[in-house]
Amino acid sequence: MGRQQSRQPEIGRFAPSPTGELHFGSLLAAVASYLQARSTGGQWLVRIEDIDPPREVAGSAQRILKDLLRLGLRSDLPVLYQSTRRAAYRAAADNLLERGLAFRCGCSRADLPACGVYPGTCREGLPPGREGRAWRVRADGIIRFTDRIQGAQEIDLAADAGDYVVKRADGL
Repeated sequence: MGRQQSRQPEIGRFAPSPTGELHFGSLLAAVASYLQARSTGGQWLVRIEDIDPPREVAGSAQRILKDLLRLGLRSDLPVLYQSTRRAAYRAAADNLLERGLAFRCGCSRADLPACGVYPGTCREGLPPGREGRAWRVRADGIIRFTDRIQGAQEIDLAADAGDYVVKRADGL
């Protein structure tokens, strides 16, 4: 009889955007993270991603939470609303810019290549005639991890993802 390997309790998270009703794909993600957390004796947390007001649908967050409760999926801590943390996010973004880990970017989505990976146009400074209203984080390095389903993974941040936006041109 072999020894069963004990696992450290994990924290599962579900972070829906309140842009409509809870759909099957989101429900599947919620159940998977809930079961993963419970299988290790961990916690399951819900965070509402209400940081894009133009896309939000009134009452959507409340309906999503009600649906989760109806299905027996209850957050172990009070539900966190991202909109209540704007000052913290602003301070973190300012810190990244001050430390040179982020930069101002004047590119729009239309400026991106078909693959969608940011080519670094403004990384070393804004091209003439461009205003840097968005902020991007410098994505450098290789990340390696082991996914429980797909095994060993490796991501070259610059090549596979590119510098990513942390503050949009509209201020969000």
